[in-house]
Amino acid sequence: MAFKGLTVDENNVLGRRVEEAGTYNVRLLPTSELKTSSTGKEMLVLNYEVLDGKYAGGTIKFDNVVYDDTTPEKEEQSLKRFNTLLVVAGVPAGTQINTLAILLQGLKKYNKMNVTVEWNSEPNDKGYYNLNVTSHNPTDPEGSKPNGVFAPARQQPGASNFGNRQPAIDQAANNLPDNFGPSVDPFAGAGTTVSDADLPF
Repeated sequence: MAFKGLTVDENNVLGRRVEEAGTYNVRLLPTSELKTSSTGKEMLVLNYEVLDGKYAGGTIKFDNVVYDDTTPEKEEQSLKRFNTLLVVAGVPAGTQINTLAILLQGLKKYNKMNVTVEWNSEPNDKGYYNLNVTSHNPTDPEGSKPNGVFAPARQQPGASNFGNRQPAIDQAANNLPDNFGPSVDPFAGAGTTVSDADLPF
């Protein structure tokens, strides 16, 4: 079968970017996975695709949901967070979940929900601001609702973090010991003069 042609449409592309904060009806993407956090805790990394509205097809990535059992209070909060995910996705009440791997399978099967997102307060290492999922809700029958808040302007990579630390770096440099004295040239009096003829090049 041969290619039959198409009309270029900027609204019909893969990998669209969601450009506003708000609430979005989403489906969980198969790229969502179970990982271990930098602190050694189990976590889900959830990625979503917007289902409707002007950002349909756009992605919201890296919703990290961590299981923290370091205190009874943190464990209870973690269990409520995971239970909320299951309830809003439509997993039937009474379903027994014994592992986070099974929980992720359940979310992939019952994969539709609504998420509320805001912009992170700090840019990533490339200078871009990412959307941060702040809550999970049942699918909104009225559809996705961008709120008109766009991402802050891109920062130069590393500029925000390094720039904020520069005064501390300068102060640390000023506090280093002066091993040679204030005006001592460690090479003064070395006494050898090399002529151009003595150079190997």
